[in-house]
Amino acid sequence: MNPWLVRQIVFPLHEILCGRRTMRVYRRLRRSQWWSTDQLRQLQLDKLCRLVGVALSNSDFYADFAGLDRSWRPQTLDDLQRLPLLDKATISAHRGDLVNRGVPGGARRYRTGGSSGEPMIFYFDKLRQAFDKAARIRAHDWWGLRLGQREAHIWNAPIELDGTGRLKRLRDTLTNERIFPVSTLGPKTIHAFTAALKRFAPRCVFGYPSAIEMLCTLSAAAGIRLDEMPVRAVFLTGEVLYDHQRTIISEAFGGAAVANNYGSREAGFVAHECPQGRMHITSENVIVEVLRDGRPAQPGQDGEIVVTQLDCLAMPFIRYRTSDVGQLSDDPCPCQRGLEIMTVVKGRSNDFLVAPDGHIVHGSAVHAALSGTPGIVRFQLLQQADYHVTILLTTDDQFTPGSERAIADEIAHRLGDRASVSVEFRDEIAPGPAGKYRYIISDLSSLTRRAAPAR
Repeated sequence: MNPWLVRQIVFPLHEILCGRRTMRVYRRLRRSQWWSTDQLRQLQLDKLCRLVGVALSNSDFYADFAGLDRSWRPQTLDDLQRLPLLDKATISAHRGDLVNRGVPGGARRYRTGGSSGEPMIFYFDKLRQAFDKAARIRAHDWWGLRLGQREAHIWNAPIELDGTGRLKRLRDTLTNERIFPVSTLGPKTIHAFTAALKRFAPRCVFGYPSAIEMLCTLSAAAGIRLDEMPVRAVFLTGEVLYDHQRTIISEAFGGAAVANNYGSREAGFVAHECPQGRMHITSENVIVEVLRDGRPAQPGQDGEIVVTQLDCLAMPFIRYRTSDVGQLSDDPCPCQRGLEIMTVVKGRSNDFLVAPDGHIVHGSAVHAALSGTPGIVRFQLLQQADYHVTILLTTDDQFTPGSERAIADEIAHRLGDRASVSVEFRDEIAPGPAGKYRYIISDLSSLTRRAAPAR
């Protein structure tokens, strides 16, 4: 469909019919991105007061959990730390006690894909949906992409592929979006997959880093050129984006820009990368804390990412522990936006290896050790509670026995003298149920280890 019609008529009408104020929110976000830090913090405080008021008055459980009088309201943003941390287990155990079924437009039930092994059912509302959509449209603006231009989703999330698929396919057709399921991508299907993608001729591509990296590597192996499509930018989310993936994807799409997005189903879109390479938090509706041992980390210091979703009144995601690790920055961005900056997102806290002496080996170090080895098609590291690491490999004819020994020795070296490492070969290493691919799965939580620095 004509992009102008989508932008001016189809999408705004669709959102109105769905009861969402998306375009109104989008216009606000276009203005507020240039606000000062003080203006944004005042907006956050006003919204936090509203959110806390709804949570305390609506949920007996949350009022007891927080240990606060129902009339309590934060006076400053620092008062947020008086509220308890929420985690997935607490929300799952008390979901019925936390949901606000009287929220305008109703509370909508969703289920995460369970890429971490723990699917989660939660609720959110039309206001949060509107902010998520509007923030994403704004982030596309930063890269010169306008609402209504064709967008391909390399995706496999159950929310998009459920029983209401026919209606969603119709909506996607009308809004110039199309889902290309990761489950249909493989060596035997790459020609059909890319042929369909080329017929669609997207201006931008959106999906998981591992899925789009696989698209690029399979296409290259089959002699298929992806740079024949008019792709201007590739937006990545749902997993850690590694430097080598950014390079592979950009080169495959003829030098297209590659932009990172951070968020989760529960917390919504949290941050988007601008052309200057900074990850800007959607400060208008999200407060991000980075905590070490429960206390705020210093700017530039690793810690667990804790999110407060200010515009979700259906369920209080207040100080929600994401299990992801990242940093905040107090450096201004050359783009001059007032939005707070998140500099490094290193993935879930168990997407690291933990050495027997307690030091942390980041996923980027593992990638450096394995991704450049000839013959490795895919890899995954599994760490057990006894610190033993099993390296799972799928390989091709270029892989040698010497490479096997070198890889095991390199990982063992990074883990220290007491490390135990083994290698196993697999015909296939499958992604998780949501289509996400995890390079490291550890039974040990790096956040509980406060020993030596990361290596």
